Amino acid sequence: VQSLSDEEKEEEALWEKIESARHQLTRSLNPEKLTPYLRQCRVIDEQDEEEVLSAYRFPCRSNRTGLLMDILRRRGKRGYEAFLESLEFYYPEHFTRLTGKQPVQRCSIILDEEGPEGLTQFLMMEVKKVRAQRKEHLAKEHQLQIKNQGLEKECSQLKQQLRGLQKVQERWQRFQEEWDTNSLELLRLKDENYLLAMRYAQLCEEKNTAVLRSRDLQLGMDQLKCKITCMEEECSLLKKQTLIAPQQEVEDHRFTDISDLQTENQRLIASLQELQNVMQKAREDQAPGSERVLLDILEHDWKEAQADRQELCQKLNSLQNELQCAEQLRDKYLQEMEDLQLKFHTLQKNCDLYKHRMNTVLAQLEEIEKERDQAIQSRDDIQLQYSQSLIEKDQYRKRVRNLEEERDDLLSKLTQAEGKIFTLEGQLQRCLCNRGLAKKICSSSHSLYSSSWSIIEKPLSPEDGIVDSPDILDIVFPGDSVGPDVEVTPDREKEINRLSIFPFPPCAGSILRRQREDGPTPFKSWSYGSFGSMEDLTGSITTTASSARSPSSSSSAYTRAKSEACLSDDCNQHTFARRSVMVHLSNSDSLSVPGLQSRGLNGDISILGGNRTGVYIQWVKPGSEAEKAGLREGCRLLELREAQLDGEGLSLENCTLEVAHLSLLQWKDPSALLFSHDIRGYQSLKEAFDSRKKILGDSFYVRTNLNLLELSNPYALSVKCQEILHVTDTLYKGQLEWYCARVDPFTLRDLDKGTVPNYNRAYQLLKIQVAMWQKSCRNKLKKRTLKQLRLVKLKKQDENPWLDCCPVGVEKPYSLVHPVVVQTRRPVMLSPGCLAPRLLKKLLDLPSSSQDFCFTPADSLANQRRFCASSKNVVNAERVSQAQRDDGMIHMIQEAIKKNQHFLLELEVQLVKDLIKSEIYPIIIHIKVTEKKIKGVRSLLGKPGQRESEVLKKCQRDEWVLHTLPCSWVWVDPQSWSSAEDLVKVVRAHIFQEQTRMVWVEENYM
Repeated sequence: VQSLSDEEKEEEALWEKIESARHQLTRSLNPEKLTPYLRQCRVIDEQDEEEVLSAYRFPCRSNRTGLLMDILRRRGKRGYEAFLESLEFYYPEHFTRLTGKQPVQRCSIILDEEGPEGLTQFLMMEVKKVRAQRKEHLAKEHQLQIKNQGLEKECSQLKQQLRGLQKVQERWQRFQEEWDTNSLELLRLKDENYLLAMRYAQLCEEKNTAVLRSRDLQLGMDQLKCKITCMEEECSLLKKQTLIAPQQEVEDHRFTDISDLQTENQRLIASLQELQNVMQKAREDQAPGSERVLLDILEHDWKEAQADRQELCQKLNSLQNELQCAEQLRDKYLQEMEDLQLKFHTLQKNCDLYKHRMNTVLAQLEEIEKERDQAIQSRDDIQLQYSQSLIEKDQYRKRVRNLEEERDDLLSKLTQAEGKIFTLEGQLQRCLCNRGLAKKICSSSHSLYSSSWSIIEKPLSPEDGIVDSPDILDIVFPGDSVGPDVEVTPDREKEINRLSIFPFPPCAGSILRRQREDGPTPFKSWSYGSFGSMEDLTGSITTTASSARSPSSSSSAYTRAKSEACLSDDCNQHTFARRSVMVHLSNSDSLSVPGLQSRGLNGDISILGGNRTGVYIQWVKPGSEAEKAGLREGCRLLELREAQLDGEGLSLENCTLEVAHLSLLQWKDPSALLFSHDIRGYQSLKEAFDSRKKILGDSFYVRTNLNLLELSNPYALSVKCQEILHVTDTLYKGQLEWYCARVDPFTLRDLDKGTVPNYNRAYQLLKIQVAMWQKSCRNKLKKRTLKQLRLVKLKKQDENPWLDCCPVGVEKPYSLVHPVVVQTRRPVMLSPGCLAPRLLKKLLDLPSSSQDFCFTPADSLANQRRFCASSKNVVNAERVSQAQRDDGMIHMIQEAIKKNQHFLLELEVQLVKDLIKSEIYPIIIHIKVTEKKIKGVRSLLGKPGQRESEVLKKCQRDEWVLHTLPCSWVWVDPQSWSSAEDLVKVVRAHIFQEQTRMVWVEENYM
């Protein structure tokens, strides 16, 4: 027992020694290496190995090593020995640290347990593992070598590229240096050009001294004659001297030098022979040492003789050179003498030419003096006119400031008067509501200036049996006038409200008064069909007029989309004409849905939806005629049909909620409605409506043609002209106003939202703005001075002089538009016409413009026009030539689009419409010109000397023409350019910017 306890203590001591280094062992040992050896030693089994290597409780390697050490500790001394041997075999450094001994790797435990065969098997397994690891290392090494080779190839390629780049850089530097030198040369040439110009000016001044110089030349000629005779004598003497004396001297010197050289040469030859004889004797007699001394002496003498000979040769060469120079001087003097003779002859001829030129210059000077006097006189006149024009301009500026102040005062008074008028109108309408009875009559007299007619509301007699309400309808066809036999009372005249919502006041006398004030230009009638057709507003209006009785007979009129009933003078007949219709409410600003439903089918049913979802019945009055006719909740309205109108009907499938509501207001017979049961569509619409989700019953885009500033309504949306609106509700909160959102025309994203007047109210505001514009233009014309009128060419008597400045073609407040995305290059049209031709040429002169733009002059089809104009039928020829010109232009534009180029041309309204019909959407750019910018575009004007007022009037007229175009256009801000060159660059930038944006086109041109 004591021995067992001693052994246990010994084991505990051993394991305590291992536990002291447990932290280092668990962090450095790998149990996967140790477990095969420990299994061979049979201290652990397969279960222990699986527990150590696959323990989910111990994801870290250090924890698994600690578990293996705990298992071995439970095996006792045998586990300790096997652990040490495994450390000795795999981790010898840890074995040495624990035991202090060097590893010998005896594997004694394996030999005891398995024998030599087990050890051999174990070692074979280890060798296989080492070989597998070696193969992996070799494969990785091979991959690294391949990768290294690839990197070396890339490195060589990069080095080659670097060399090429260095060569390119050197070439670029060389080009840079050449560019610098060329630029310096250019500057130098510019300076020389400037100096030449200055010199030319000086030479022009020297022409005045030509007369004096000619006299001096005459005297100089006499002097030259004397000098020439003297020079001839000198030249003859010099010629003799130069021919005789130099030759003799040269020959004497040459003979003396040659004789000296020959004697010297003979002397040297004799001395050389003597020296050679002496050397031979010395060689025979003297010793070798003395022979060496003698050779040195002779060599020294020979070198001195060579030096003397070299000096003599140099002297000989110098003498020969002097001889050649003397000959050259002789030839030079002979040539100069010949040149002097030629100059003498040329001077003699030039004197004759100067005499002739002097006479011509004197004659030209007299003419130039006359022209100078005339130019000075014209310059003084122009300066006087310019000073007068500056004085007039200052006066005009003062007048403009005064007129602006007056205009501001009048606008403030006008706003105050509008407020008072609105309050009085409300009081008047409340008074009319209290009276309670009214009657409708139809005016059938036709004006000389209008072809439409209107049904105007008047008080009805009690025998008609119709009780009117404030919500009664006026069915008006604007443009008609009442006959001259109608009398106007002063009390009735005071009730006229020029700012009401009606297109004409409800008084017959006011129509006559407006015709007298505004002249013979009638306003065209508008309807919901003014969008081009009734379908263009995504719906149409159909109304039936209330029966109007007269003492003799009675007649009824029915109006509907694309059809209106016309009452003739004979009240017993019904005449129906195909015209547009306009429906007005007498109190549209304060009208709500219950009030609107008091008449017609609206009293029996209520509707829901719009042009996007369709019109559905929301509620049917129990026991009404509508319920008896089969109308139920959820029915979709399709068409309104009336037997008296030849069976033709009004489609309600795509109409707006406002149009459908106003149409049902005039129909009493429910059998006129065609409907279908669409419960599924109604339920989805009803669920969205009940959950108060954002639903769009109506949805269409319009472009505004006027400015809308509703200051009195806080929910109103302030809209400027040419803005895009997305209308989502045409009967907002039961009132006749549209709820819409301002649209970003480039992204189609809805911006700020609010209400705008409906079409009728906006149309009336447009009429008022046009009338105020015409009145202001007419007042400006009356205030012109007599001096101004003399400067303007008189117009014909039948023309209205103020119409040039007034808006033309703006007949509708809203235009139904549709967005179009264009991928191909679009043609470019520029406005105004007075700047477009030269601006197009400058645009083509820009760098790289030939790749992006192409241009064909307007007279490219002139031959076709001349051929057609030469035919007999001139009208047909003009029509055919215009059609051929448009077809040819469209063909050229299509060819430019195929080449991916912008086709440049001037703005033409008819050509724009033809292009849009051909699905070609042009980029239209208008250059807005102000008084401050006219000087910057003077170089772009075709005719020089145009007045600023004329240019501004042309630009303004072209700007108003743009409002008649069926597509969107842009204008260049005057603040974005300062000169014609800047304007061309700004226009080019606008072209590329507009190419990336979408186009808004009117619906009737799609």
